[in-house]
Amino acid sequence: MFFSPKSLSVLTLAALLAGPALAQQTTTTTKTKTKRSAAKSAAAAGAGAAAPALPDGTPPPPPVPGRGPHGKGPHGPAGPGRPGEDRALQPVQSLSGTLTRYVTNPEGLYDGFVTTLNGTETTVHFPLHMAKAVMAAAKPGQTISFGAVAGRRGPAEAGTATAQPAARLELVSVQNGSTPLLMQRPERPRDPEATAPAATTWNGRISELRRDDRGQVRGLVLTDNTLLLLPPHVAIQLGDKLKVGETVQATGSALTLREGMVAATDVRRVHAQTLTVGGVQYLVH
Repeated sequence: MFFSPKSLSVLTLAALLAGPALAQQTTTTTKTKTKRSAAKSAAAAGAGAAAPALPDGTPPPPPVPGRGPHGKGPHGPAGPGRPGEDRALQPVQSLSGTLTRYVTNPEGLYDGFVTTLNGTETTVHFPLHMAKAVMAAAKPGQTISFGAVAGRRGPAEAGTATAQPAARLELVSVQNGSTPLLMQRPERPRDPEATAPAATTWNGRISELRRDDRGQVRGLVLTDNTLLLLPPHVAIQLGDKLKVGETVQATGSALTLREGMVAATDVRRVHAQTLTVGGVQYLVH
């Protein structure tokens, strides 16, 4: 094919103008492919690489199926974790012993009994609404058989030589005869707002500080036979302001005993909402 000198000049000029743009496009395409290839290689290497060793040089434990690659997240190679997989089942212990005495909570309501197991005094707690049934089924001084699960442990008894916390069990069933008594869940009130007591004001001097099994102040007994029930953080923050002989004022609602509850003493139990001491009013609930 024959090109005239004029045609060759035009073709040469077009090639020179198109060259930089074509080279730039080729370079950009090459860089993009290179980055994609590197990312795929890194992902493949990460998927097959082992997790780094622990500080002492031992290999890490394998991930828990369904709990994420590090055993922490809700998802992993096996998918979402199964409901309840983190909650350990508690075996029910079959026990027997002599019922020594019944005990109350800081509100003065019976919620457990004391028995001796393997030479150690042990508190066995039951739901408040089951107190009437349990106390009718087993009397102090009787040897009973019962089922229980391990509960939280309270502080050591005051004056004891050991620093070990006192044992505590949660009652599942009790038997003093042929038919066992099983612990039941409380029934929810049908219309709780219709029976909710109105809040009122209470005044008086403190005659006693009521404590729980951990030694925390949970109530103030007034001289007029009123028990002001408080959250544990209140006494911690007020400190020495809550002492016997101090005059206090509170607003709150009186506690009505539900079916099955048994009170040790006849006092007015009030869930305090505000507490005034030393001329300062505090919101406690």
